[in-house]
Amino acid sequence: MRMPHLVVSVSRSPKAPAAPSARALTRLFGRALKSAGISSAFLRALCGEKSLVLDVHIVTDARMASLNAAHLKLRGPTDVLAFYMGEPDPERRAFNLGEIVVSYETAQREAAARCIPVEEELSRYCLHGFLHLLGYDDHSKRARAAMFRVQEQALRSSTR
Repeated sequence: MRMPHLVVSVSRSPKAPAAPSARALTRLFGRALKSAGISSAFLRALCGEKSLVLDVHIVTDARMASLNAAHLKLRGPTDVLAFYMGEPDPERRAFNLGEIVVSYETAQREAAARCIPVEEELSRYCLHGFLHLLGYDDHSKRARAAMFRVQEQALRSSTR
């Protein structure tokens, strides 16, 4: 069986970096699906469609802080938020998996501190959000280890 077709759209705040692109994220998320061992049968049962759509928003710390306060009742920005939609999208004729929101300003600071490209850090945030949409969580040590294993394996394979 084949994996469902992924359709990723990306919106950006005006000063956000141009990368990662929707195309690069689509490839990264596809690798994560394979690394996670999630079967296409499971995904088709989940969505009942051959295509999965999701939207990625690359925003400022201010916008992220606003969303963090509104949805999690937490103060300040965070790196990534994921909002599971889990419903058919008749306009796109696909299953809307959800939305991922990442802060490019947080990614810039973190990338500089870790001496890595900001694109890599943004990709990591987007992938982390995608894994949350698939049901992964990072609330326990064991769950976090499983999530990070899939996340980092997908990121490593994207640099080869």
